[in-house]
Amino acid sequence: MTSRASSSSDQQPGRGIARRGHRRQVGEVVAGLRAWAAGSYPIEAGVELLVRSCRGRFTDPGWPWILPGTRAGAWFLDASVIPECSIGLSGGERRVLAVVAALIDSAPLHDLPDVLAGVDREHLGLIVAAFAHAGGSHEHSETVITDDRVAFFRLPALAAWPPLPPEAA
Repeated sequence: MTSRASSSSDQQPGRGIARRGHRRQVGEVVAGLRAWAAGSYPIEAGVELLVRSCRGRFTDPGWPWILPGTRAGAWFLDASVIPECSIGLSGGERRVLAVVAALIDSAPLHDLPDVLAGVDREHLGLIVAAFAHAGGSHEHSETVITDDRVAFFRLPALAAWPPLPPEAA
């Protein structure tokens, strides 16, 4: 497996000139990743963090962690290669990808204070939303018991995902 240690724009997917049909292909990858993750809150959170962070460039099928499935339109993520293949990226990008790997593959997150302190506000908000989603806060409900009835109310997510920009939706 080759490492992505070089930060040259011609060697890393998602940088440089866009290829014809590339946006459509990345959209198909995102849909495939979301379908693969469906049903597991931590994996859903990791995929969504990957999709929403760094303008979604880490969902490009050229990255070694993005792999095609056996069926057309099926994609999955091999988080075990993220640490070795993210060496040439910025510190903030590596931190976000470390959280993705931890959510998807139960990889240890060795220095959470450094991870949280080393990302910008936008990515910190995405990481907090990912942790809340992984914990199932979007499915929590409250039970209200009165003298004559019991009612259940869906609570909002503890930290909601920010809206996607129109081009990424």
